[in-house]
Amino acid sequence: MSISYKFRYLINDWQQHAIEVLNEKFREQLRATDDVLMEFADKSESVNIQNHFFEAQREIWLKMEDMSLDFHDLLVKYLGKFPNTGESEKEKLGNETLSLVNIDLYERNLALHTLAERTERKNYQLLYVLSQRLSVVNEGQPVKIPNLPASPRQMSEIFARCVDRLSIENDALLVLYTLYDKYVLSELGELHEELNEKLKEAGILPNLKYEVKIKPGSASDKKEQDKDKESKQEQTVEELGEETLSRIHELLMAKRALQRKKNPLPPGVKAATTQEVVNATNNIIHKEDTTYPEPVQLDKTVTRESVNAEVLSQVQQAMEEQRTSLKETIGNDRLQDEQENIIDLVGLLFERMLDDERIPDITKALLGHLHTPYIKIGLVSPKLFSSKEHPARMFLDQMVEAAALWMNESDLDEGIYPFLKDMVFRIVRLKQQDNEEFIEFSRLLKEEISRLEEKFNILEKHSREAEQGQELMARAKSSANAAAESIFDGQAVPDYSAHFIEQVWIDYLTLLRLREGVDNDTPAWEEALDLGRYLLSTSQEILANTVQRNQLDTLAEQIWAQVGGLLPHKSKEIEIFVKALQEKPKEIITLGLSEKGSKPKPKVSKKTLETYNKLRALPENTVFEFDLRTSKSYRARLSWYNHFSDRFLFVNNRGKKTALMDIADLAEGILNGNIAYFEDIKTSFWDRAMTAIKTILERPPQTAT
Repeated sequence: MSISYKFRYLINDWQQHAIEVLNEKFREQLRATDDVLMEFADKSESVNIQNHFFEAQREIWLKMEDMSLDFHDLLVKYLGKFPNTGESEKEKLGNETLSLVNIDLYERNLALHTLAERTERKNYQLLYVLSQRLSVVNEGQPVKIPNLPASPRQMSEIFARCVDRLSIENDALLVLYTLYDKYVLSELGELHEELNEKLKEAGILPNLKYEVKIKPGSASDKKEQDKDKESKQEQTVEELGEETLSRIHELLMAKRALQRKKNPLPPGVKAATTQEVVNATNNIIHKEDTTYPEPVQLDKTVTRESVNAEVLSQVQQAMEEQRTSLKETIGNDRLQDEQENIIDLVGLLFERMLDDERIPDITKALLGHLHTPYIKIGLVSPKLFSSKEHPARMFLDQMVEAAALWMNESDLDEGIYPFLKDMVFRIVRLKQQDNEEFIEFSRLLKEEISRLEEKFNILEKHSREAEQGQELMARAKSSANAAAESIFDGQAVPDYSAHFIEQVWIDYLTLLRLREGVDNDTPAWEEALDLGRYLLSTSQEILANTVQRNQLDTLAEQIWAQVGGLLPHKSKEIEIFVKALQEKPKEIITLGLSEKGSKPKPKVSKKTLETYNKLRALPENTVFEFDLRTSKSYRARLSWYNHFSDRFLFVNNRGKKTALMDIADLAEGILNGNIAYFEDIKTSFWDRAMTAIKTILERPPQTAT
């Protein structure tokens, strides 16, 4: 059925205006996306996630024009379908319109569906009266809100089809979704208001009124209004990125709420109060130690051997049982959405801790006892998740980092473990987890780390200085060999000159390099090279039997003054050489100093070379784990990288040298899976976990087969 001719011009004019506005907003979104993806890449917790944003940035840049054309064509097509031919015609799988109603595509695009629902909810009364007026224009045939021209549902469907062109990861795709909400979906209210006014002025239900009603105390609606006001102000790239991240957080919470429907509360039954849920957590905390496997209970002696994958699985199961018990105690339907979100989010946080390879297994088992106390903290202090400065959040990060750097798994009594265990005891037994308590815990932890650093850094310093001294010696000797080679290599000299050059002269140059500076060509170094050249010319004249006595005396005098002055312990060898200058050589030796150099390095594969480059760029204190496939695996910190020799010095948590490995051996171990390293130990565990949780929650639910 078609609309009356006298209203067609009105609808056409509005549609043309809507197309122009929405096209421009879509282009504006794509331009902003480039900057926001760069901002997210800068703040990424790992190189892998950073690459997701860089790849998405490139993909969007290449396909921006095609996406803009797709958006325009689909927008024209969808607007041209109004009015529908009739409500009796139902959507089928594969239909071109409203594919979000298709259950498979709905689940794949759950994020967009959530955005569309939120926009509908925000403008519901406006959309309702518009649907009534358009039903009149449609000669009495009802027009439902999803079928309004440019409805939020239709606009989300259009965008879903546009991004089909892109091959990007979920974290980058979610950035696109939230920016689409900000730039395009947020514009629909004003456009629909314009159409409403045009229809009203044309005499369509002129007395039908509406007003936006906000529930008393509705923080969410006020928050939306505040965001609309803020969005009209000019934003920096960083502010836009922060806003996008905030919207992603809201979107994930909405997605979780959609996964389970709550039953309405019976008459007289009230939703659970925060204090009621907190009291329930106190009861669980009081008896939770008995729910953990015996080897890791707080009152038991824990050893490295007592904590394995099976025990950690039991810890995870115990935490799940605690959350289930808490929900059953209160009643799932009585829990408020925010309360249930906190319970589940803390659970996900601690499950990520159990899966985080950067954290030693003994630490995982210990910190697992904080699972329910942190649920309680989240309930009484919602800023636990929203503020990076929250004391309990910062303290958990500090504990994870301290355990990774200062835990001695072979002797738990020696490192940070006893202190961490005491902290866990105190937190579990707190009646009220106040911020002041965690501020004090952080102070005590910093003091303990400082004590350990002061105790063990001296030993580490000695280890490093010893290796650095060997490096300087190797560099000085290499420089001396190169200088000797440049003067004597391939030259024929008397046998006693050859012995002196190889056994004394190169040692002299080596020590001179160490004294004057390995990389400094000082006057003393130049004098030494001049003496070497004089030694060569005199030796050659000896062979030619043209040498003068005064030449030999001058050479002997300079050898004693320069070489003997620096190498007094070589006086015997110098004396033998000076006497030999008066004698006829027993044989002539052609020096082959270049043959004594290091063997050429074997060719390496591209993958191995990439590993080399990554290892050379690692910062000090990067944590490595060795012998992964054995029961004797251990962790050590990278203390120093020798650029000259391509070797890596590792120390244990006490600062004692554990290994000095050549880059080839280290890379081979990594590629074979026998060695692993964790370059982001000092980044926030909390941030890493939240990023991982976000990725998990972004995944569409699996449909049953």
